Amino acid sequence: MNANNPANDVYEYESEIADTRDDMFWELQLDGNVFVDGTKVELHDLIEKMDDEVKDNIISSLFRRTREPLADQEPVARIYACEQIKEIFNSNYSDEVVLSHYVDANSEF
Repeated sequence: MNANNPANDVYEYESEIADTRDDMFWELQLDGNVFVDGTKVELHDLIEKMDDEVKDNIISSLFRRTREPLADQEPVARIYACEQIKEIFNSNYSDEVVLSHYVDANSEF
């Protein structure tokens, strides 16, 4: 870690940050919450930050059928919802926050 310039740390640990961010989002998908740098983040907190139009699109996509039978329908609404929530998650938790989470998680021995 470069104590003189945190921006250098973000560059140096770019792949670790990406992997950690993906792991945290996976945990959010599995459990509905995740701890980010010691703070519990709930799925509904991220959904509340979504634009109302995005929420409306998700709900209408869940309701509409694109083909019969429903089992053959691609999970478009789920994919769209995950993309939107991940975008909000990524915009709310900077690389520096994720790096801090990564360092804390890997120094607990």
